[in-house]
Order: sequence, then structure tokens, then C-alpha cells
Amino acid sequence: MNIVEMYAKAKEIYEANEEQYWYIGLRFENKEREIGEVCENSRHNGDREDERDFPTYGTEEYEDMDLLDGTSAWDMSIKSTYEYSSWDAQQDDCLKCFIPDHCYVIASNKQGRHDDPDHGEILIKDAVVIAQLF
Repeated sequence: MNIVEMYAKAKEIYEANEEQYWYIGLRFENKEREIGEVCENSRHNGDREDERDFPTYGTEEYEDMDLLDGTSAWDMSIKSTYEYSSWDAQQDDCLKCFIPDHCYVIASNKQGRHDDPDHGEILIKDAVVIAQLF
């Protein structure tokens, strides 16, 4: 699946579910999940210089970070969340373009609160995996 196909599928999933859920997000992570699985709350590392600089899940450093009020995701109500941009999207396999192994669409009708979100980030309480893109 290339980038264009991935984002087209994300948009299709969003549009098919936007009347059922108030909050829908893209979540990139290494953890393998199942459709219907409820995600745990995310952790926050406010001191990092780069949003990709994050301790490994389950390590002591990870566990020492602040626990957030929901699962972190890219807010799909923002159109740019599922649009491609600078690279030749027709040629790029999406698995080569992202650091994490998996991309999920998660959703809920409850929003979490975050005092220091990244641009486009949303916290979703009781987030359920509704689709896996890769």
C-alpha cells in the first residue's frame, strides 16, 4: 500500500464512522492490536525536543512519564491528518515512511484532556481500535 492509498483508506474509514464516534484518530505504534481492543492511556514526555524521541514501551523510563487522560492519536477531524504532502506518494510504500510498525484508527465518544498536546494531537478516552491500516 502506498501513501496515497493509505490516506484514502483512512479517509474512507473516518467518513464511515464519523456519525458513530465523536472522536476518531490515527495511532501509530509498534504494539500489535486487534479490532475492538480498548487502548490504554498514553504517557507524556513534555521535555523532549523531538516528538519522535520517546522511551521504549514498558521500560522504567517509560513508566516514569506522566500518565495522560486518554490515548494519544492524530485528530482525524483535521483534514491534513490524512492527506499526503511532500514526497512522491505514488511510489512510497507506507511501511517505509513511518517509524512504528502499525497504524490504527481508534475512536470513542469521550475526549481526554491534555495541557501540552503536539500540533494535531487528540486524546481519546476509552479508545477502541476500529481499523488497522498496516
